[in-house]
Amino acid sequence: MRSLTATERQTYSEQGYVVVPGVLDAEEVFRIDAEVDRMVPRVPDASAPDGWIFALHRKESALCTALASDDRVLALVEGVVGPGVSLHSSKLVAKMPHSDEVCHWHQDEGFYFDGSEPDMRSDVRMSIWIPLQDPTEANGCLWVVPGSHRAGIERYRTVGDGHCRRRLLRSDHADAHAVPLRIKAGDAVLFSAYLWHQSRGNRTDRVRRAFIVSYQEAAIPRDAYGNPAPILREAS
Repeated sequence: MRSLTATERQTYSEQGYVVVPGVLDAEEVFRIDAEVDRMVPRVPDASAPDGWIFALHRKESALCTALASDDRVLALVEGVVGPGVSLHSSKLVAKMPHSDEVCHWHQDEGFYFDGSEPDMRSDVRMSIWIPLQDPTEANGCLWVVPGSHRAGIERYRTVGDGHCRRRLLRSDHADAHAVPLRIKAGDAVLFSAYLWHQSRGNRTDRVRRAFIVSYQEAAIPRDAYGNPAPILREAS
């Protein structure tokens, strides 16, 4: 268990994201992926895309519930969000084999922000993204625009295809400045809720899965589901 280094915190501040290798080891990744295999057919959620699970921390899996509040994860998150940490949302996202479904260029805050928090700082909410298979450009890895978090909320329009449908109007600009994150299963990407990011389709024979857990400072009273936000680290 470790916290972010000063260099990693600076990278997050400047780029809007930072990669932390080896948060989960290979055995943990294998066990969690097997657990997800067990869960996916049994989780009835008509609103979820194929292979996805929403509100993962509230499902019937001790492994998946524990990951959202894992001390190793929270020790990293505390380096960029606070005072205190509460849980905003959690989900498993999947890229099914031979799927052209894309997650459009978007900002998470474009889904979270409802206009009732006019003084919201850009560092209040963030997410951690942990893949269960090695993400590649062929199977739909995460793409980001470094530094894009500094511009605040961007305009978007809702589209009818794919996932993450509040697509940024400046998607062409995003395409021109994007970088793929070529990381390994069990690595973690911490990223700001304002960072522009997307993922493309999966052209391979195998599913590509990732956990996304979103956190916010402890003072925010509600989570993404309208419930009291579980406080994982009290504000000191």
